[in-house]
Amino acid sequence: MTTEQDTSEERNKAVVHSLVEAWNRNDLGALMAYWAPEMVHHGRDGVLDARTVAAEMSRFMAAFQEIRMEVHSVVAEGDLVSTRFTVHARHVGAYLGIPPTGRPIRCALMGQLRIVDGKVLEHWGVADGLHLLQQLGLLPDELLGATA
Repeated sequence: MTTEQDTSEERNKAVVHSLVEAWNRNDLGALMAYWAPEMVHHGRDGVLDARTVAAEMSRFMAAFQEIRMEVHSVVAEGDLVSTRFTVHARHVGAYLGIPPTGRPIRCALMGQLRIVDGKVLEHWGVADGLHLLQQLGLLPDELLGATA
């Protein structure tokens, strides 16, 4: 027997899959269509509003092309959806002051989204930024091994 909560959780997982499809199309507008106007991202630097998040995502999309989000898991409970991905892309534009290298990159990404009425209200995310920097040539291989 399907409960109302099961249905809501499946709808929330479908929102995440739609977000992944938008990333894979490099379509920031489609991503933002799933954000509530008051959406916030919780990160190591505190809370960022939707406008700041969109600006950072736009910079990333300009620097990295051929973006493909490889989905490993999407788990929903209540209004929370937890995700585990690998992001694959090619470095084609300046990023963090690093000129384009043309290198393919992959980066592990874990996140959690709070979704209400089909819109993301809150997002928490952790990316393997050290591995990304290593692939761009900014971090020696031996230092990356020390962080595993």
